[in-house]
Parts: sequence; structure tokens; C-alpha cells
Amino acid sequence: MTAQHKRKFDNHENAQLWHTRLSQISKYRIRKLVYSKSLEIDDLDNLPTCKSCLKGKMTKKLFVGQSTIADSQLDLIHTDVCGPLNTPARGEYSYFITFTDDHSRYGYVYIMRYKSEAFGRFKEYRLEVENQTGHKIKALRSD
Repeated sequence: MTAQHKRKFDNHENAQLWHTRLSQISKYRIRKLVYSKSLEIDDLDNLPTCKSCLKGKMTKKLFVGQSTIADSQLDLIHTDVCGPLNTPARGEYSYFITFTDDHSRYGYVYIMRYKSEAFGRFKEYRLEVENQTGHKIKALRSD
């Protein structure tokens, strides 16, 4: 048996098997392989829906609500904690937290050694911006 005959023999398997072997390749890409004579698949039209592909396409809706910009400063503050960083900053700071005002888009960044310092950094931020602006923070949004 020649190498070409062996290739044809091995490729005469179902579409689902090749879909899995080729890392959940799309039906369109399998069709291109069949068209270019790289694969011989007879049941491509009967390719069932792959559970792994469906799970991979699922996304979580993070915020289901209005997407309007805040009317004034400190109406809405966005915050996020990042870390641990692969290479800590000088002083062994491995985390940072950001606070961004939705209205002005002005942001603050605080560095932290530990994630548990986040609430303390928020209190520090709140004191500073409320003293500067004369407004109170109305809402804080985090992911």
C-alpha cells in the first residue's frame, strides 16, 4: 500500500472525528480541506452540533442596563483590581487598583502589595476626590 493510498484510507472517517482531531475546526474549513482533496469526508452535511463549540461561544453578559454617561462628577466610579503582576514593582508592589470617573473619564491608579489593601485604597481615593470636587460618590461599579 502506498503512502497516498494509506492517506485516503485513514481520511475516510466521519466529519465529527476530523472536527475534533483538528481542534474544533469549523465546517467551512473542513469543506475547504475536502475541496482541496486533503480530506475525503462523505458525511460533512451531517456534522452534529458540537457541545464543546457551543460552550466556547457562550458569553456572560456583564451589565444589562442603560449605557449612559454619568451627569456629573462622581455620579459613577468604575474600579478594577489587577494582579498579581509577574514582576513586582520596586517595593514589592504586585497589585494595582484603578478608579475612573464616568463623567470626566479622569482616573487614579494606586499600587498595592496585597489585594486585601483594595478597600483602604478606595477610602483614600474617596477622601481625596470628595474633598477636591465637593461632590459625593454616588455609585461604584466593579467587575
